[in-house]
Amino acid sequence: MRPFLILATLLNTAIAQADNALVNGDFELGLSGWINDGAAASTVEHAQGERACVVRLPVAGWSGVHQSVAIPAGRSQAKVTGWTRADSVRGGKENWERGRISIDFHNAKGDTLGGYPPAVGQVRGRIGWTRMERLYAIPSGAATLRIECGLGNSSGTLYCDDLSVEFLP
Repeated sequence: MRPFLILATLLNTAIAQADNALVNGDFELGLSGWINDGAAASTVEHAQGERACVVRLPVAGWSGVHQSVAIPAGRSQAKVTGWTRADSVRGGKENWERGRISIDFHNAKGDTLGGYPPAVGQVRGRIGWTRMERLYAIPSGAATLRIECGLGNSSGTLYCDDLSVEFLP
C-alpha cells in the first residue's frame, strides 16, 4: 500500500507542475537549477514540501537566485506566480528596493528587451506568506525569460517558494 501512495504523490506533483517552465520552482531540490548569488535552501517552506529559498543580508545589497527559461515559439504571454515571506526587510528610498520576485526578457544574444517590467511582487517589513502573480506580454524577439527572487538593494530576510512560469498563447 505504501508504494502506491508514494507513486500517487509523485504523479500528482508532476501533473501539478506540468505547465511550469522552471526547474525546481518549489526548491525541493535545494537551489539545484538556480544560479545562486548569496541565497540558501531553507526548511521554512510555504505549504507542501520541505524546502524554500531564503536570502539574508544584514546590510543593504543585492542577493538572491535567478533562472532563465526558453520561451516556446508562438507564445505571447507569460504568467508568473510565486510566494514570498519577509522578515524585517528594509529597502532603500526607491520603490523597487525591496524583497522581490522580478523578471526580464532577453533576445537570443542575451540582450535585455523591453527594459525592466514591473516586479511580479515586492515586500518590505515583516509579512507572512503572500502569493504574487502577474501576466506579462512577451516582447517581440524575446528568446528567454529570466526570473529572480532576491533582495534588491535591501536588507533583512526574504523567503521564496513555489515559483512558476507558464507560457500562454
